[in-house]
Amino acid sequence: MDLVLKSFELAAETGTDITPLIYDKYFKSSPESEDLMSHIDELVRGKMMEEVFRLLMVENYQPEAEYLNFEVKNHESAYNVEPDMYIKLLDAVRVAVKDTLRSEWSIEYEEAWQGRIGDLTNELLNRSNKTH
Repeated sequence: MDLVLKSFELAAETGTDITPLIYDKYFKSSPESEDLMSHIDELVRGKMMEEVFRLLMVENYQPEAEYLNFEVKNHESAYNVEPDMYIKLLDAVRVAVKDTLRSEWSIEYEEAWQGRIGDLTNELLNRSNKTH
């Protein structure tokens, strides 16, 4: 069983919209990201988060290669996104899910999330011109 997906399902069952919590945590850890996103409305932020959720639920990023290439290049050229912003955003998602699950969170979930975040981060950073 994919524990990242399972933890998302459990978080959804609480009825809590974790998106505002994620952005709150993200902007606290990355104020420069809040500045970059200050012109983006809630609808666009929600769509962005849906895509982050989708990518975190993917176990194999090979089929996502073209999409990730486009997105990383676009983020860098159009928005001046720095590589550490991805790491901080993905960690904010993990912490929001963890905080939502509270006592249901386990070491197995933590390990699954760390692995998935590591995999996705590697995919993103390998495509970044700013890390080469």
